[in-house]
Amino acid sequence: MAVTYYELVIKGSGRLLKGFVRGYQAAKSIKRGLIYCNDYPINTHHLKEILTLRGDNVHLICAARLRSAFLKAVESAKDLEFEVLSDQQITRTSLDFEFCTFNQDVASELKRIFRTLPVGLKLAQYEPKESVDPDAKGVEFYAPAHDYRFEAKGTVEGDIEKLISFHAKLAAHEFVEVEDILIHV
Repeated sequence: MAVTYYELVIKGSGRLLKGFVRGYQAAKSIKRGLIYCNDYPINTHHLKEILTLRGDNVHLICAARLRSAFLKAVESAKDLEFEVLSDQQITRTSLDFEFCTFNQDVASELKRIFRTLPVGLKLAQYEPKESVDPDAKGVEFYAPAHDYRFEAKGTVEGDIEKLISFHAKLAAHEFVEVEDILIHV
């Protein structure tokens, strides 16, 4: 069953809130389901926020099973002066990627990565293009012509925690360019 997540925007000191979140996680033995967005490549810049919210705003992603208790804990910490500015259900999370390689072994590896996505992730868009030009065989590596080319761009959607891990895997691959994870509310 898919996990439901909420994006929480909390006004207050980022350092103080990060410590609060870490302390809350330790006290409740929470290993998953509460994400401090600044720790990961997550794009949290929403136009509505830029236009309407002011001050130090911290974005958290919270699993529905933790949300009520966490919000109560934030509310009870009055001396820390936190204010919940936004609490919205996340409808979808995604990341965009693209790559290009002239090496067939690398192409095979990339095909495998996108053919065997982790459970909970799916390709929402995928546009692979593979071409072979026998006339370019033997041309040097840095030449403008190559006998083989495999390129693609696309979007992966799914569970935010799995997307974070998958993003790290793609970002570590020298042939893949990956954008920050997008949160859709």
